[in-house]
This record gives sequence, structure tokens and C-alpha cells, in this order.
Amino acid sequence: MNIKEIASLCGVSVATVSRCINQPDKVAAPTREKIMRIIEKKDYVPNPSARSLSTGTTRTIGCVVPNLGNIYFTELVHGCQEILNKLGYHLLIYKTEGETDFWGKFNQRAVDGLIFSGIDIKEDIKSLTSTLTIPYVVIDHADALKKHPKISTVYIDDEAGVGMALEYLYLEGNRRFGILLGNDTDDTPLAARRFKVVENFFKAHPDASYISEHGNYVDLQVSKEACDKLMAHPERPTAIFAFSDMIAAGALRSLYENRIKVPEEVEIIGFDDIPMCAFFTPALTTISAPNYDLGATAAQILIDKINGTDEVKHVLYPVEIMIRETTMNKVKPANE
Repeated sequence: MNIKEIASLCGVSVATVSRCINQPDKVAAPTREKIMRIIEKKDYVPNPSARSLSTGTTRTIGCVVPNLGNIYFTELVHGCQEILNKLGYHLLIYKTEGETDFWGKFNQRAVDGLIFSGIDIKEDIKSLTSTLTIPYVVIDHADALKKHPKISTVYIDDEAGVGMALEYLYLEGNRRFGILLGNDTDDTPLAARRFKVVENFFKAHPDASYISEHGNYVDLQVSKEACDKLMAHPERPTAIFAFSDMIAAGALRSLYENRIKVPEEVEIIGFDDIPMCAFFTPALTTISAPNYDLGATAAQILIDKINGTDEVKHVLYPVEIMIRETTMNKVKPANE
């Protein structure tokens, strides 16, 4: 079955069928419904290459993330894909980890728009995005929003989340903290932003101190070994804040192997609230972020841009602390 046969069955031109598939809002409702009934009945699947040539579009969106080993990015991609599927778009996922000169080799003609998140941007983000000729949306780079208000951004209030975790552990009575940072090569704006909050917190609380080690957002063994180092310190921390739940998972293994009771001897809080947190033993207290919603919102904003909307959007999602079993919970969080 091809488009000519569909047009013949519907009693319309090939151009009308093509328009119904690619620009359905430009076809009268009765005609559109008739064509779609025939298409569904005959299980007709448009040829994407032919459609791309005729419309100048691919109906494909690119999503650029460092990796998919970090469940945070898996959830984000899931949010993107569900929205794009409903709108008739395909999602093409690009991984930057291990790639050299990714942006120099990136083929913009392969996609109609781009969503990127968590990538290792060492240069000014404006320099990067100035090379893009297709619509794009940035997830979780609030720095881009602050410096370049013309960039549409979807992000979380992660600074508030870090402060929330540290304050909760402090109110629990802890004064010796262990901070498990991200990868040792992590110099992204997000990492710098979170670490700045850590530094400011301890400046404001001189009766408390911290030591830090680098975990890894994907490799749990690295995070386990980082926690081992914290626990071997002469002044062992009584509280740990991990920059992500994946890092916290490695830390929990370390504490288990070192026979350190959680939360009686060491309390621990992660960040992200990935689905498995509630199934850790003990269940992980964490800063909950709407990872799926970040992806879904970014996808919708991008499609609006592709459809001609010039409005720049800055969507900030709040975070909250999700209390579970890795903290003593002697105090109630401020959001309760």
C-alpha cells in the first residue's frame, strides 16, 4: 500500500493525503478523519525518507545526554519520548560520554530539533549553541538561563535541594559530614553550583565540618571506594550527602561491608529520587526531583518552537526532601 493508493481509496489527491499526514491542522476535519480511517484500516506507514524530502523535516528529535547508565537520564528520556510519541515525532538519543568532538561531528540535518542535558560543557554555553541552526531546549543548566535569557531552559532548583539536605542532616544533630561529589573530571555548571552551596553552608555553620571524595554517577564501585575513604578518616563522618542517588547506592554498599549501621551510626541522603530508592535496604532518603517532567516539558517546549512559537520559556521545578530509612528522622522536614 502506497500513498497513491490511499489517495485513490479516499477520493482525494496525493497532496491532500500528504498534508493530512504532515500538517493535519491544514486539512478539513471530515476529510482528515476519512483519510485517517483508511490509513488505519490499511496499516499504511508513511515512508520517512520520502516525507523528509517533501516537507524538509524529519519529524525526529535529538536528545543529547552524557550516558544512560545514570537512571536520572533514563527517566528524563522517558519523559521526552512519551510526549514526542503523542505528537507524532521520533526520538533519537545521542550519548556524549567517550565521544571526542561530538558537536563538531553532529549532523543537524538528521533532526528537526534538539534537547540536551547534563553534557560536559566546558566552554561558554552561548559559544556552543551559536553553532546550532535548529530549535533547541536546554535541561538543567540554570547558568544558561542566568547568562543568556534567550535560551529556553527547563531546570530544577538544585541549589535549594542541596541546602535542604545539608540542613536536615545538621538539624538531626550531625556535625561531621562526608560529601560524595560527582565524577573527578566533573566540571559542569551543575557540579560547580552544588559544590558552592556546600561551601556556603559550612561557612554559615562553623560548628560543623566536612570532608569530600569523588564518587561516580554510573560506576557504583567508584562510589563505594570513595565512601570507604570517608569511613577510614580519623574523624569519621556521621552524615553523608551524595550528589546523586547512584552515588549514594555505592555508599550504602560501603557502609554495609564496613558493618556501619545506617542510620544509627551514619545518616545518608542522596539526590534525584530515582525509582529504586524506595527499594534499597534501607530505603534511601533523598532530594526528590521531577525527572520525568523535566523531559516531558522540554519536549513540549521544543515542539512549540518547531511549530513557530517564538516565546522563550524558563520552567523551574521545585524539589523536596523524601524522608525514608537512611536518616534517623528526629526532626520533621520544612516541607511537611
